[in-house]
Amino acid sequence: MKTGEILKDLSNAFGVSMYENPVKEKIIEYAKKISTDVEIFDAGKGSLGLKLGNGEKRFALFAHMDEIGIVITKIVDEQFAMVHTIGGVDPRTLISKRVKFKTENGEKIGVVGMLAPHLQKPQHRSSSPDFDNIYIDFSISGGTKDIEVGDIGTVDIEAIELNGKISGKALDNRVGCVVLLKTLEELKKFNLEGKSIYFLFNQGEEIGLKGAKRTAEDIAPEIGIVIDVTFGSDIPPYYEKVEMGKGPAIELGPSMHNEETQKMIDTAKKYGINHQLEPAPMRSGTESDIVQIVKEGVKTILISIPILNMHSSAEVVDPSDIDTSAILIANYIANYLEEGENNE
Repeated sequence: MKTGEILKDLSNAFGVSMYENPVKEKIIEYAKKISTDVEIFDAGKGSLGLKLGNGEKRFALFAHMDEIGIVITKIVDEQFAMVHTIGGVDPRTLISKRVKFKTENGEKIGVVGMLAPHLQKPQHRSSSPDFDNIYIDFSISGGTKDIEVGDIGTVDIEAIELNGKISGKALDNRVGCVVLLKTLEELKKFNLEGKSIYFLFNQGEEIGLKGAKRTAEDIAPEIGIVIDVTFGSDIPPYYEKVEMGKGPAIELGPSMHNEETQKMIDTAKKYGINHQLEPAPMRSGTESDIVQIVKEGVKTILISIPILNMHSSAEVVDPSDIDTSAILIANYIANYLEEGENNE
């Protein structure tokens, strides 16, 4: 299956934190098409788990399904409602956008309006709105009569392909979900005797790593590989830049397991797999922060896919980095030996 098409499909799915079922259903469909040998199960009371193999050596791949979103907090009148953030939404990214809400009566479309620039007063041109001053206009879809406080929404946008890149919402971290699916596909090429591989698609990362904590506790793998995104654009000048199209970034730092991270790097070098290195001096801000400390501890590796415009509705990713990540992870798992050497 073409990586970009899977990514667009998952990007378009509705899956705000703790409301990820539409994404989960699509992932299950793809998993069944990829492998008839995979076991599908409920992991960590709400996240999605896939299992391949029945060996004693337990690997787990982690990626979160959820996306940032908004929630109705106040019905102002028959036309307008107010919202607040679920996860890290910058209110500036909502201005002049269509937004889509899930309600008891189906989907409801609203718009976040903006006063035309030539009607704005000078003080308004230099200010940025916050959630105290953002109103959703539902007049285009019949008003607020079908809206309730607590209804969940996202920006209403379709993912597209541009010059080989994919742009859309929720690529953080539907990208990671596609890496897991493509790794499942890659692993079909290998003999996995003695190994069990778990693919964990987690809830609620954007609101506090909720799903990963539960699934890591549930599965208790020996080795955890977390897949998330990193900045593929401007960063502080004292950091090496990570670029799209040059492979995934392998994270280095005190939060990662040094020996297993080095094995991943050695795998990339041995098989000529494009990769980049990125320092993570403190916490990573990903599920690796929680996976590594569950129970007696999990040997954790973090693989990051470079994207542009993180936490916006115009995120951009190069699908080749997804494919490269899957090849890297599959080779690491399939050729894994305790002493750190890779067999042929």
